Amino acid sequence: MAVKAMKRVVIFVLCLLLILSGCSKESSLYITKENGMHTASFLAMDTVMSFSIISRNAEKNMQKAYEQIVAYDAAFSAHSEDSEVSEANHSSGNSIHVSDELAEQINTALKVSKMTDGAFDITVLPLMKLWGFYNRNYTVPDETSIANTIKLIGYEKIRLEDNMLYMQEGTQIDLGAVSKGFAGQKAAQLLMDLGVDSGMLSLGGNMQVFGLNSYDSVWNIAIQDPYDESAYVGIIHNTDCSIITSGSYQRYFEENDKIYHHIIDPHTGYPAESGLVSVTIIADDGTYADALSTGLFVTGLDKAVEIWKEYQDFEAVFIIENNTIYITEGLIDKFTSSSEAYTFEYIYK
Repeated sequence: MAVKAMKRVVIFVLCLLLILSGCSKESSLYITKENGMHTASFLAMDTVMSFSIISRNAEKNMQKAYEQIVAYDAAFSAHSEDSEVSEANHSSGNSIHVSDELAEQINTALKVSKMTDGAFDITVLPLMKLWGFYNRNYTVPDETSIANTIKLIGYEKIRLEDNMLYMQEGTQIDLGAVSKGFAGQKAAQLLMDLGVDSGMLSLGGNMQVFGLNSYDSVWNIAIQDPYDESAYVGIIHNTDCSIITSGSYQRYFEENDKIYHHIIDPHTGYPAESGLVSVTIIADDGTYADALSTGLFVTGLDKAVEIWKEYQDFEAVFIIENNTIYITEGLIDKFTSSSEAYTFEYIYK
């Protein structure tokens, strides 16, 4: 069995060396400066993250945003037995009071679940565990195990009224498909509240941008080529938004010459086979964009376009298996293609 692990190890070592090589007196982060832009990289939420901001008090401000990210990681990780999410999972079958931050994420998740007819579902944790994506003990389950586990899945098993959460017994939630978007949104807002006018936050590929870059223009965010880690298919030119991508190439394992990726279809219990290999969502809200990128990956292109036309509160870039890229019309002046290997088409309302 081959797993996509070497890149993670290399990134971890490089990042660790950066962190250990030096830090300022005001911050535990290693911070560099170029063209007036301060940048810090660190590990959180099981991925490499970075902040790039323009600020007179960059070190203090980034330290506060970093500490907020670390706090969210501790609170909302299903992997930590001490987290609020784990407490909620252990309380299934009973009502429990949850924080405003957890309630906000669950409410957004439930909204996207309804939009996508359950293609997005935070109760998918038992399936993630079954496939080994929870602890990286990857395995292909038998059909009986999947059928039995699916009985535990369903966003309808969750009820949230104000801050009182009730989940049916056996139901477990995983916020992995919303928490980075939520954290990026909140970190950006914190930095703006601290007086930072410009920033680009990368949370494992989840991008949050605000203000103008050091060249007084909007930010340029590349979309990775799903078949080539060193290349990108195009660039989004935008600011004051979240730009979040979900793709089958991001996390997977291989067994008996077949690749199994981590985006599970809650309806089948298997990795989604929607014809899409990458979905990028551009929206005002990071939690919403994060959930949508996963949900629309599962629905497939046709249903995703229907949802885009109905709600009209996000833009998207869809990459499908035949090397065609579909771009919603709101990005006509905000997207530049950069690969001759793909065919580009715009989608209109």
